[in-house]
Amino acid sequence: MLRSIVIVFSKFASVGLICASFSLSSNFLLLKYMDTPLILTYVVVYFTSIFLSFFLNSHFTFQSKKNLRNGSLYYLIYFSSMMLGVILLYTYENTFDFQKWIYPFMVIPCTMSWNFMFSIKFLRR
Repeated sequence: MLRSIVIVFSKFASVGLICASFSLSSNFLLLKYMDTPLILTYVVVYFTSIFLSFFLNSHFTFQSKKNLRNGSLYYLIYFSSMMLGVILLYTYENTFDFQKWIYPFMVIPCTMSWNFMFSIKFLRR
């Protein structure tokens, strides 16, 4: 059982690395060089990367169907995670004095744990 979870988590983390690379580089470029609003940028990039994540995790990690039910569950899981990320971003921005492009990196440990915990519960065959 534990070995199975470790294997699934490693696949999930690999897909997460791909999606996080897309998301963080997009956030970095938009926030640092285009000076877009922090929360709006985070939300738009997050929703875009969810589609990529759903497709890759459905295929490689959970071998689940790419249907409306699973897609809806996936978006709900990631939407709740995004809301957690928004709360953390707001808290970090009002607590620390870093450049704003750094904050999205700081939410990763919490949102990744959240996403895995709920994805494995609802999407695993």
